[in-house]
Amino acid sequence: MIKFAVLAVAATVAAPGYSASVQDADVDRLTKAGNERALVFQTLVEETWVGGEARERGIVVTDADVNESINEGRTKKQLSSYLRRNGLTLNLLRRRARASIELIEIRNQITEPAAKSVTPDQVKAYVDANPLTTEPTRTVRIVRARSRAEAKRVLARVRAGTTLKALGAETGEVTNTSEDRVFKAIFRAPLNRTIRYGTYVFKVIKETPGKPLPRAQQEAQAWERLSTEAQARALEVFLAQFTEKWRARTSCAPAYAAHPSCPKAPTGVPAP
Repeated sequence: MIKFAVLAVAATVAAPGYSASVQDADVDRLTKAGNERALVFQTLVEETWVGGEARERGIVVTDADVNESINEGRTKKQLSSYLRRNGLTLNLLRRRARASIELIEIRNQITEPAAKSVTPDQVKAYVDANPLTTEPTRTVRIVRARSRAEAKRVLARVRAGTTLKALGAETGEVTNTSEDRVFKAIFRAPLNRTIRYGTYVFKVIKETPGKPLPRAQQEAQAWERLSTEAQARALEVFLAQFTEKWRARTSCAPAYAAHPSCPKAPTGVPAP
């Protein structure tokens, strides 16, 4: 009598025109490769969800696309080695690659309209409320001594009439964007007064306030920020709806029923 092996199904995802399953053997395989079982199950289930979502959105990923993704930069020997190291079969890797490509396309369908939804009026209002300027700068003459004692002697000579320039001071512009304590001291110092800070002796000789950035540059930065925020909101809404929709279409074996990727049991009814 011929016996056929029966693969236990860990989860099934079913929707109009779409059906896919996660095999318990695949969960075991990837768990034995050193991965957390709950995370393996979640990943495999979510790959099936992505496949269903791609189908509903009319996204088509060809076998050639998958092959290109898998083989890019790898020889056959390297691919075999990669599969062994990660406990994967070629079929599992192909599923992963297909889901990854589909997810990119789904994301594009969500984010592109969100970015385009930002209006010129919104950009104008944002710039008006959040004007941007260049960083204020200070021009400073500064000497770095080898020790605090030497810095004190430099300061004494300046107070006696020697100029910082004569003592080899460097002159340059600094902004207040650095976390360096010396830079911060330079921006706290009064103008035209020689100051010692640690091993530094300096004098701020000029202060240049920030100037408004060109309007076109401000609007470009505003559009980038607003569009990024709109994309993030759209993705957040999509993800919540996506998870709720596909979890409801998922049936799990009793061993996995308590997993967050599986539908919750009705109130008062214990999960299997």
